Amino acid sequence: MATQVPDGSQGPSQPDEQTGTDNHASLEPLDALGNDVLPDHELWEYCVIHVNEDTSQQPSAEVASQKLGGSMSPDFIERQFPNQYKRKPSPSPAEQLGRFLNKMGGKGWMLTNVTNLGPLKMYIFRRRKLS
Repeated sequence: MATQVPDGSQGPSQPDEQTGTDNHASLEPLDALGNDVLPDHELWEYCVIHVNEDTSQQPSAEVASQKLGGSMSPDFIERQFPNQYKRKPSPSPAEQLGRFLNKMGGKGWMLTNVTNLGPLKMYIFRRRKLS
């Protein structure tokens, strides 16, 4: 392994313990497997987002009224508990996904794969790693 002296130049090489030969390799960065990263090699960073597919429905005032044996009407329940029984339509799943993908793209992320892992849908993004 080569040693570095404070001025940045390499000092004398020392024998490699495994091979008994001199190792003149520079101090290049290594990848996750311990291989040298080539200077012209593009570096990537990844982001994995999992999405729970919730197929349950919003609370229903009609169902709540039935559970109470009709003692309270659905209209009364909606008026008394407006935060729980909103009738505000939500955007379609396609529109929500489009907004999410555009937000990620705006941050430089590119969708590279979508895969299922059990009940989760995994969205895999990548972008060039900035030094």
